[in-house]
Amino acid sequence: MSDGRHKLWIALSCLWLLVVFGYMLWGAFAYAGLYRWLAELQIAQWDGYYKKWTAILPGLLLAAPALAYLGWRGRLRQAAEASSPAAQARTAGRAARYTMLAGLVLVLIGGGAFAISQTLPDGSEPAEPIDATRLVGGQVPETKVRLRGADDVAARVRYLQRGADERIIFYAGFRLDGEAKDAPLRLFVERNTPGPEALTTLQAFLPEQTGYLVENGLPADALAELRSRGMAVASPHYVLQTGDLARREPYYITAALAGFTGFVSLIVGFASLLGARRRAWLATAIRPDGTPVEGAPPRTP
Repeated sequence: MSDGRHKLWIALSCLWLLVVFGYMLWGAFAYAGLYRWLAELQIAQWDGYYKKWTAILPGLLLAAPALAYLGWRGRLRQAAEASSPAAQARTAGRAARYTMLAGLVLVLIGGGAFAISQTLPDGSEPAEPIDATRLVGGQVPETKVRLRGADDVAARVRYLQRGADERIIFYAGFRLDGEAKDAPLRLFVERNTPGPEALTTLQAFLPEQTGYLVENGLPADALAELRSRGMAVASPHYVLQTGDLARREPYYITAALAGFTGFVSLIVGFASLLGARRRAWLATAIRPDGTPVEGAPPRTP
């Protein structure tokens, strides 16, 4: 196989590894795709699943062909460069630059996510009052809102959000002042709680609520459970997220993860680049009397 084809296969292998990594990471956080299918298969058999290994093992299997090819090419290159310290230094330098490039891309992604977050509401703005008429008419602002009403005790549902960010979320049906008691449920208040007993004291049941409305924000499983009880849910319905940073939180998480990983990659890549340059210098450095510098590999006539 020609050198050009080898380079093409190396590029495709690296691209495949990025696709596999991104796909399994997305599946773990969104609880979707292959990750979800494997998790639900384990839950059906053992009433639980291994969060980390459900992502790691399938990821390794999918990446195995690319890893095998890259490993084979690496062993060939090491054998060819065994007698050439200068070539080894060039290879190490190239890997260091790739690491730094990846780190720079991640830092830019993190910075972009943080910049986007600053354009979103931070919870400090005044809340706009919303009544039942505006909610029914779909006249819902994207800014912070204030609602008054009472919770519907029969319309509480517990939802287990699976994936990397596994947690219990409770959705409480909430009827606005002036809304008919037998009307389809149109509003739910979202609450993350440690257990169902906490629902009796949480703010979710105070008459006045503030937060951000998400159209059709109920998870499919929670919606199906409510309908299985014979409860009518309006379309569209709305979920009230009461955290002040509800709009910014996903971008903050992205910025933190990407920024930290990118910063570490830059440091590791820079240190590796310095080491590669020193190795390259030692591979050619000699004293004025013709003897190699201490630490340089022995020279053959």
